Amino acid sequence: MSQNYRPRASVIWTRRALALAILGGLIWGVYAGISAGISYVGGLFNNEKPAVIVEGDDCQPQQIKVEAFVGTKDKQNQLAFNAGDKPYFWFTITNTASVACKFNVGSSASFFKVTSGSDNIWNSQDCNLGTERTDRIMLLSPNQPVSADADYWQKVRSGDQGCSVADGLPEVSAGGASYFLKAEVNGVISENTQQFVLN
Repeated sequence: MSQNYRPRASVIWTRRALALAILGGLIWGVYAGISAGISYVGGLFNNEKPAVIVEGDDCQPQQIKVEAFVGTKDKQNQLAFNAGDKPYFWFTITNTASVACKFNVGSSASFFKVTSGSDNIWNSQDCNLGTERTDRIMLLSPNQPVSADADYWQKVRSGDQGCSVADGLPEVSAGGASYFLKAEVNGVISENTQQFVLN
């Protein structure tokens, strides 16, 4: 008399687990293949190339480097100022492209900003309110820093009424207080933030 053979439960579960693993592998393989195909097709249609600058064109912002400086009238770096000292601000601008290009460095596009922590202390955009600012388009040679004139900060806050002592603005705190300078030229902000101290 023949007997029906039934596999043990452990064998059944092992077979099921193996089947699920194979099925999962197949699904993952299909997904990976589709993703790779989409990426490949996308790469075929993505032919964007970086902008090529021809000599005499307008400079691209990403090719301009701006650095802010604090110091004396004759552009000697100085980072601590006593009561009678006058802090002067200036910036240098460098064209990092391989050819000469044009960039606006005029008063319409060049600004300084002083902060202390989260407090906005002074902004040169508040100066000469109502006075027309001018453009100054310069042809910047490759990798040759150009330095702007140094401007004197009167150690006051700025606001809607102006930016100087003559405008009735209050003096800022001294006694070892730290301040931070940033420069902006035609939309390009200085890579550095220059810290200085008023004693």
